Amino acid sequence: MEEIIYKIDNWSIIKLLGGISLVLITVIKFLSNYIKTELNRAIDYKYEKKIETVKGGIEKDNSTLSSIIHNYFSSSQKILDKKIQAYEELWLSMIEIKSFLPGGINLFFQIFTEEEINDENAYENLQTKGTLGMVLNTYNRDLEMEKFSNKEDRLIKHQPYISDEMYKLFFVYRALIGRITHQFLWEFEKQKIYNWKNDKSLTNLLKIVLTDRELKYIYSIHVSALPNLTDLLEYKMMQDFRHNLNIKDSTNDSIEYIKDIEKIFGLSKD
Repeated sequence: MEEIIYKIDNWSIIKLLGGISLVLITVIKFLSNYIKTELNRAIDYKYEKKIETVKGGIEKDNSTLSSIIHNYFSSSQKILDKKIQAYEELWLSMIEIKSFLPGGINLFFQIFTEEEINDENAYENLQTKGTLGMVLNTYNRDLEMEKFSNKEDRLIKHQPYISDEMYKLFFVYRALIGRITHQFLWEFEKQKIYNWKNDKSLTNLLKIVLTDRELKYIYSIHVSALPNLTDLLEYKMMQDFRHNLNIKDSTNDSIEYIKDIEKIFGLSKD
């Protein structure tokens, strides 16, 4: 054995060690690649699981979001339908109330000037000149006022879908037509002529929904002021209707609107 060891020279030792090193390097490289591969697989698997988890969460969130959006638009559409129904009912009620103003009274305030209405002989002039006085004599105050009863009841169920401003406008409009009808016939029975502009209670009522500028302008119109007043209230109702249903509003100023109406009928303040 000793002879074999002594016969091994340095070169043989180097070659032997080199072979062992090569084997070790090969083994280490193999193990390194193996470990790296396994690590990559583990990492890939881990990320795949995470991705699947995230993907599942996203799909779940998308489903939830889609459901929320669907419910939102479904609810919004239902509310919009309710609003449209409510405003349509209110507008039809307004048209009906407008028709309750007796035609003779409506015509009287359309054609007579401020001076003629305030004339101390206005009642006698109506009775002796033309046929309007005869028409006014045919109206029964109690029968005319019965038309106004219970006309607000059908709107109560729609009130949650009508704006506060719109409801005030409707209330004032109804009260305006009702009070003018009642007071005119009441005074006419006493052989007097009622001028709604001199009615302080009516003025205070109008202040609820009209600006000082609007009210001042209406009161400055000497002929057909009442038709202009009802047109103004209807115009403000339409603006509120458009606003609450997201319909593009008219940019016209309310006073300018009334001036346009005056031009259409060839009316003037003078």
